[in-house]
Amino acid sequence: VGSAVYSTNDPNNYVNKTGTSMACPGVAGTLAQLYHAYKTTNAGVNPNSALVKAAVLNTGDDLGNAGPDFTYGWGRINARRAHNLIDNNNYVRGTISQGASNAHNIVVPAGTSQLRVMVYWSDVEGAASAVPALVNNINMQVVDPLATIFDPWVLNPSSQSSVAIRAVDNLNNMEQVTIDNPAVGSYTVNVDGTLIPQGPQEYFLVYEFIQDEVVLTYPLGGEGFNPGTVDTIRWDSYGASGTFLLEYSTNNGGAWS
Repeated sequence: VGSAVYSTNDPNNYVNKTGTSMACPGVAGTLAQLYHAYKTTNAGVNPNSALVKAAVLNTGDDLGNAGPDFTYGWGRINARRAHNLIDNNNYVRGTISQGASNAHNIVVPAGTSQLRVMVYWSDVEGAASAVPALVNNINMQVVDPLATIFDPWVLNPSSQSSVAIRAVDNLNNMEQVTIDNPAVGSYTVNVDGTLIPQGPQEYFLVYEFIQDEVVLTYPLGGEGFNPGTVDTIRWDSYGASGTFLLEYSTNNGGAWS
């Protein structure tokens, strides 16, 4: 069952979508696994909830229109990629105050088909009637090795069918920049404390390097199968289109079908 990744920080938040009726238990179970995985490599300490949410949002499989949209939010949750982001320490934990600016460097390796960068912060509680509900406003920009500036993706809250464009986001407590086929080299991520009336504000900057690849996710080896039943082969891919050639062996690799 597909699951939509969602947030409810702002009434105009374009990721306020629960997806199917089965999304909530699916997302909850995935988050529980991510917490457990983090604890196993961090002496039993729980991860910061903002880190886990940022990782899940930034690594979702994009659905519908390119980028975020009002129908699918940030897409379908991808536990494998979210876990890899956290396990590879592809994140920065920082704080920022009113008017301050922090610069973070990210080195993009060769073979990257898409760079994804997101800043996320657990915002201070706003007044029930406040419009917008956002209290602390952080803005992010990504600068590539050629000094090209990339703003985050935003939607028009007055149009449910709007397509995401690059612009300054003053509504949401998460901002994402994606760059297709990024050049190899050092990128600068500028995080600005545009409006921080209740600070300093903690934030997490997470990033992912997506390769043009196909990764088998099930079966992984060692599973048992019952004769006469149907099993689904699953894989995770990015960038590839068309068909895949899948082969299986029933004699330890002696022959393939």
